[in-house]
Amino acid sequence: MRDLSRAKGYDHAAKYLDGLWRRAVRVTGESAPIRERRDALAALAELRIAVEVFPWDRQAGQTDRANLLHRLELCERAGGADHEVSQRQLALGIGVGESTVKRSDARLVAAGWLWRAEQGGSGKSSKWVLGKPSTGAADEVSPVDPNRQVGHEAPGYMDGVNRRHVPATTSAARSVEPAELDFRLLSDLMARDAFRARGLGKTAAEVVAALAHRDGQTAVELAASTRRHRATVHARLALLMEHGLVVKVGELYYLADGLLDTPAKRPQGSRLPSWQPVDRWDEVAAGLGVFGTGYRQWCLYAFDRIAADEVYRRVREHARPARPTTELTDQDWAFLNSWSTDFEGTDRVVSA
Repeated sequence: MRDLSRAKGYDHAAKYLDGLWRRAVRVTGESAPIRERRDALAALAELRIAVEVFPWDRQAGQTDRANLLHRLELCERAGGADHEVSQRQLALGIGVGESTVKRSDARLVAAGWLWRAEQGGSGKSSKWVLGKPSTGAADEVSPVDPNRQVGHEAPGYMDGVNRRHVPATTSAARSVEPAELDFRLLSDLMARDAFRARGLGKTAAEVVAALAHRDGQTAVELAASTRRHRATVHARLALLMEHGLVVKVGELYYLADGLLDTPAKRPQGSRLPSWQPVDRWDEVAAGLGVFGTGYRQWCLYAFDRIAADEVYRRVREHARPARPTTELTDQDWAFLNSWSTDFEGTDRVVSA
């Protein structure tokens, strides 16, 4: 509070603290009390179901869902809805840029899925809390705000033949069947280089997750399972077949033999150079020319952090310290008495 007040003024800090308190009161008032770890895990399981069945629409909704799924994994490991993660760590975890994560966080905070408990700083990640929107908000409020979208994200723009944006407040949006995907596999695939924007793309990861959930589907069934346009699904299926990840038998599509034997998630802390592919996903990424994108992004963030830490260090060293209060001991006063007497050649005594 003091740091924010010094940086942006007391009024801004008071307004921020008031909003934080109101959100905390709302979340605690609408949530059942959590007394044990199993209560927290049950609440997270309920939240995961809410995220999986919500009708996330368009590319922005696709990113928002990946955002929440990654955060849910962190929360499940920690055993509670509160967690610490920086936006750069999140960008690496879901395979997008930092600016994309910032926009996604803003949409999720506005919709009530997420709120920031504590702002991060130098060498410290922000603290976040996951939660479900207020009663009925999951059906009434879409985290993809049409008023914030521009260009290709604008409702109805190049989004398939005769397809237009349906506000989430209508009965048509509430009646949409939820996506049928292996969401844990999808969350792991999102961070792989092969499914970056210039590679296979996030929709291709959804197709793989849909076939992992139920193998042997037609293109029409996959469009329903992923809730993507049929033309988009056909294009991704062609790309997946070109790289040997999916095979077609008649009108049905199947995952290639042994595809899921390759771990979808890279080992924690594995930062191999871009010229060393180690598994099938890396080989596909190398064939698409995107292998090493995540590694280069990680290096860029690491160098930026080192540079920022160096700047903070220099600022701290050159900052003028506050003037210390004068605290003189009896010996100091004795010395001043002796010095003043000798200097002035008089019997003048300095007193406290």
